[in-house]
Amino acid sequence: MKVKRIIPIIVCCIGLALPLYLAIIFSEKQWDPQIYSDVPIAERADDALAFAKKKGLSANYAIFVDYSIPSGTPRLFVWDFKAGKVVRKFHVMHGNGGGSTKQKPIFSNKIGSNCSLLGRFEVHKDKHGKKLKRSFRMSGYDSTNSNAFAKGIMVHRSTWVDIWSFKKYIPLHGPSCKGCITVGSSGMNYLEKLIKSEKKNLLLWSYCSKK
Repeated sequence: MKVKRIIPIIVCCIGLALPLYLAIIFSEKQWDPQIYSDVPIAERADDALAFAKKKGLSANYAIFVDYSIPSGTPRLFVWDFKAGKVVRKFHVMHGNGGGSTKQKPIFSNKIGSNCSLLGRFEVHKDKHGKKLKRSFRMSGYDSTNSNAFAKGIMVHRSTWVDIWSFKKYIPLHGPSCKGCITVGSSGMNYLEKLIKSEKKNLLLWSYCSKK
């Protein structure tokens, strides 16, 4: 008898929750990801290649992150120097420090700030996090990211990105991202293979193309 009473309650709850869930999805998706083009990346490609060669980094690929794009839209781009184009795009969230909101990241090079960083990085294929073994530590070349290695900034994965990437803005979540390049499962699967397959370390360049 108890089971018979519980089933209608469950069905009723689902019936009430489903419209709300669909409303959230459609309200969050009322923007066009196609407005974000590869132009800002193409404009940086020549400078990126010259810098990579100067620093002894890979001249095959580079990773770009445009933080001016909403986190619910793929904003990490893998650029193929030889093909002269973006070959893959992935979601990446930003840190929760410095008064950052899900709509607007605040950037800081300060150690302990939990903020994301802007600038040019070297992704170390042979240096990993202590707790996150499936990760790649990064060091910065610019004044805006010179403390990246000391801050423990890495490329790593979080299921938080997988869960919330349907929204226009991925909610901030300290345990998932304290300023690292935090991607979803598909992003990490691809980047891990790419980083390990290259003989030289990759250049990663993060920036804001729109103020």
